[in-house]
Formats: sequence, C-alpha cells, structure tokens
Amino acid sequence: MANFMLIKISLMAEITDADALRDAALKDFDTADMTSPDHPDTADWHASEEGQEKRRQIATQDMDALNQFDVDPAKASELLDGVPGVKAVLLGSSVRELEGTTRDEARDAWAEREGITWWREARDAELARQQREGIT
Repeated sequence: MANFMLIKISLMAEITDADALRDAALKDFDTADMTSPDHPDTADWHASEEGQEKRRQIATQDMDALNQFDVDPAKASELLDGVPGVKAVLLGSSVRELEGTTRDEARDAWAEREGITWWREARDAELARQQREGIT
C-alpha cells in the first residue's frame, strides 16, 4: 500500500477587472514588509531599483499582481481535514498564465499543458470528430 498520494488541484482564475486586481495588489505590495540582503530596511527596499521594478510589474502584469497575494496552498490542504487516516503534506503552489481570451480557450490551454488528451472531445464532441477526420 502506498504511503503518499499526489492530489493535484488546479484552479483557473478569470481576471474580470484587471484594474481592481492591480490596485489591490499595489496596496498589498506597498504595505508588505519586504527586504533583501542589499536593502535590509523595508523602506529602503521599496525605494530601491529592485523594489520599484517589482512595483512596475505588479502595476502592468496580471500574473505579477495575482502572485502578490501569495495564494495559500494550506487552504487547499484543508480539504483533507477530517478525512480519517490522512495528513496533508504541503508541496507548494504556482501561478501560470494560460493562453486564450475566452474560458474555453483557457481551459483548452490548461488541458494541453496538463496532457489531458480527451478534454476537447469531452467539451466539444463535434469539433473532436472533425479534427479526427481531418475536416478542420
């Protein structure tokens, strides 16, 4: 019997208001206690070239803005709370941009990245049939 099982949970975030996301991320960034070896004081780090570049990225890039919030993998592990004989072991999390401008295109990009070959057929049987037969 296996001692460890990998439970992979994917979540797609649709950015419905990029300005609101970026504004909130900038507020979080501005109040965050950030330092570096070259800038041990928070105020110095925020004023540094490194800090200013990070702020510019948050202000202009959705993925950087979303990453500012440090999505908490511990919250996902709470799904296993109360399951007898199971203890969650946190491995981490990541945020990656998906190609596409619609939900279907983003889901297709996710499925392709994850190697889920049956996704398109499950989503659109007629499209899958056409692709198999070389019509499209």
